[in-house]
Amino acid sequence: MATATLKRLLLIGGGHAHLFVLETLRKRRSEWHGRLEVTLLSRTLATAYSGMLPGLIAGHYRTRQCLIDLPPLAAQAGATLVQADVEQLDLARNVALGGGREWEFDLVSIDIGSSPSLTAVPGAAQHAAPVKPIDLFLQHWRELQDQIGTLTRPIHMVVVGGGAGGVELVLAMAHRLEGQRALVKWSLVTSGELLAGYPRRAARLMVRHLAEAGVALRTNAEAACIEQGKLHFADGSSAAFDALIWATGAAAQSWVAASGLACEDNGFVIVNEHLQSTSHPQVFAAGDIAVNPLHRRPKAGVFAVRQGPVLADNLLRQVLDLPLASYRPQMDYLSLLATGQRHAIASWYGLVWEAAWLWRWKDRIDQRFIRRFSPPFEAPVDAQSIEDASR
Repeated sequence: MATATLKRLLLIGGGHAHLFVLETLRKRRSEWHGRLEVTLLSRTLATAYSGMLPGLIAGHYRTRQCLIDLPPLAAQAGATLVQADVEQLDLARNVALGGGREWEFDLVSIDIGSSPSLTAVPGAAQHAAPVKPIDLFLQHWRELQDQIGTLTRPIHMVVVGGGAGGVELVLAMAHRLEGQRALVKWSLVTSGELLAGYPRRAARLMVRHLAEAGVALRTNAEAACIEQGKLHFADGSSAAFDALIWATGAAAQSWVAASGLACEDNGFVIVNEHLQSTSHPQVFAAGDIAVNPLHRRPKAGVFAVRQGPVLADNLLRQVLDLPLASYRPQMDYLSLLATGQRHAIASWYGLVWEAAWLWRWKDRIDQRFIRRFSPPFEAPVDAQSIEDASR
């Protein structure tokens, strides 16, 4: 009997969707063992769960509570974990390159998320601190806290971005530094309306929470350019700042589009209903880095989480030459927005309500997610065909 050819699966990024891929590889290892070689490339050895970032900034969590360690997860999945930053993807040779090294593959999956776009506004890259990558932002936040502890004069902290991420972030920071109100002034700036895309009641409630936290809100203020200590707007006005945090827009790493993959919207990979590149069938993508023009959705972690099991299933199906499954994103999703304190605003299909118990509910959901991908792991399921498992 002929031995099956060993195929090489390369996972680029330790994002939320790839956590499910590693889980599936662990649980169904008997199906692919001896047929697949798996390598995970990740810039960091721990994945920060973005849903818990506001709680971490606000002081409700310790850093370790919000991290998922990749080494034990990869080891249990039978994957080789390499701490590396991909700089180039050569699809003619099926090779990923970074730091002077190369990784060959037969099949590659990209789950590297996105970062706030710093190129659209002159000076942003030089003078603003982006909220992603999360580990670098947390380092910046710790440095800011250290500086605030030695202040002799008031300072002005400005967050640009009126979406969910920017609003939750500024409220979390203001809550953490509540005792420093006399020394730290906060502003939130957005080019459009606050929480565009959310029900207006959610925005009105959030305006109240911003006011209670002492955060000045400026809407319909489009940033034109930035120089040291000053943010200039398109209407000719300006605002002075001591620290500027960027939480608006979304952009992909430049090597993604440079690889020749079909991309749009600042370099996001165009995928079909199988989460497969429309230009290169050996490439899959999920999370913020992927876009399906037929099913456009916001850049939100909930979609990466929902895509994860489908991505995992399809990677194994591709290896075993089975028909691929389809991913159909939900039209709406439950959004729980933290307001700085242990309190949250919920939005779901136009319904909006707020309460402290919503934060406790969110906390349970988030902690359950962390536990799912942390030791000790559940025992693998019994051997089962992919076709049966997907029915």
